[in-house]
Amino acid sequence: MSVQAQAIARHFGKACQSYSNAARLQRLTGYALLDALPVAPQGNLLDLGCGPAWLHPELVQRCQQLLAVDLSAGMLQQAQQLALAKEYIQADAEALPLAAASVQNVISNLMLQWCPKPSRVAAELERVLQSGGKVFLSTLLQGTLAEFRQAFLALELTPHVNQFLTADALLLAMQQGAPTMDWQLQIETVQLSYPDVLALGRELKSLGANYVPDKTRKGLTGRSYWQQLQQAYPKGVGSGQTELLENGAAETATKTIVASYQVAYLTGVKR
Repeated sequence: MSVQAQAIARHFGKACQSYSNAARLQRLTGYALLDALPVAPQGNLLDLGCGPAWLHPELVQRCQQLLAVDLSAGMLQQAQQLALAKEYIQADAEALPLAAASVQNVISNLMLQWCPKPSRVAAELERVLQSGGKVFLSTLLQGTLAEFRQAFLALELTPHVNQFLTADALLLAMQQGAPTMDWQLQIETVQLSYPDVLALGRELKSLGANYVPDKTRKGLTGRSYWQQLQQAYPKGVGSGQTELLENGAAETATKTIVASYQVAYLTGVKR
């Protein structure tokens, strides 16, 4: 496992108990992937980047055997408490310890953006899938957390936001890594509401999604740091927004900021 992969695993390990309560976006995209999965049970289903496995009660109804893989040992320990998967495997998505043609379908929810080489992930998916097998995947694209990035730049600070691929670059990487698979991509913009920038930062930390490679902070610290980010955050987007709640319902509430997420849904079929 690379040094970067180890750092990502530590971040998500620290968030393994807070993740489920903070996973508003993850629930939205996860259920969208679930809707795309075949309803009738089909062979082995791989949950790649399973996290705490909140989706497993639904996934076991869509397969004959469920396999759970995650980079984080802490996340796998949370997942194992449900005891619904046949196997729980700690592994890097770029090097899966699974036999060739051993999986019928793969679901992967908001995991790929943490992989520095998505083409290698695509190659592994192609290898482990059976002929006719399908991948149902969500990830994040360039433009995600654009408002947060804008606030950092307004203060002449290095944006503490990950770099995400464009849709074209992502699709090209998947096609190059898995040339025997047919890929289709759809894009959705999701906006979530927050009381303030500190609440956004806390949610990212609770998800383990606050990891940024080579992150350094200079200048602002503590309360001053968050107050000035709040002042620099784009205005005029927080009144009467529709907020996605933890249970998937929506309500209209007055919030002061909105964060945008550019979500890509990828479906791949192995020829």
